[in-house]
Amino acid sequence: MNRMKTIDAKLIIWDLDGTLIDSKRDIAFAVNETLERIDHPPISEEEIYSYVGNGVRPLIERAVAASGGGNSLDTAIKHFQKIYLAHLLDTTILFDGILDVLRHFENKKMAVASNKPYLYVTKILEGLHVADLFMSVKGGDSLPTRKPDPEMIKVILHEAGVGPENAVFVGDSAVDIQTGKNAGVHTIGVSYGFRPLTELMKSAPDLLIPTPLDLKHAIR
Repeated sequence: MNRMKTIDAKLIIWDLDGTLIDSKRDIAFAVNETLERIDHPPISEEEIYSYVGNGVRPLIERAVAASGGGNSLDTAIKHFQKIYLAHLLDTTILFDGILDVLRHFENKKMAVASNKPYLYVTKILEGLHVADLFMSVKGGDSLPTRKPDPEMIKVILHEAGVGPENAVFVGDSAVDIQTGKNAGVHTIGVSYGFRPLTELMKSAPDLLIPTPLDLKHAIR
């Protein structure tokens, strides 16, 4: 892995949570509020953060199991969906420097590929006033499959009219990097996000970036 090289890209595809936005506290609040509704004890925010990235069901499945298990999964998911929808912009913000990065790349095609449900993704992007910067937005329920399946990326490539050799996927997790590799696009891992640096390093992205502003120099 070479940290100094740059990647030529006509299309930049972004993960959302942990890459563009810091949404940890709102997610943790909604998870623990959900656990309270089903009479389960809360779990630590750090543990919840480690569950983020694969979609709502895996998140709640792991949280319920960590707080005692039982047969309340479907009920818990319904609670979470309502609670999170009402609170997903309470404290969620763009990472410091990300708005500058997005504006820097306004001349390129950009898209978002998230395992978060599409309704949440669009509401957050609109609430943070960046939705118009993306030519395509995909959520975890936009297609039959979710990351690391490459279909989401392949659909975006088709919509953009760009080949995989001219696209890069930027994300903070091994799931993101594997998704990019499965789709044949370049990959950039960002270590400022939710996942441990060791996880990113093991996933072997083409580039590993420590801060949002470094992205401006990583893609040309």
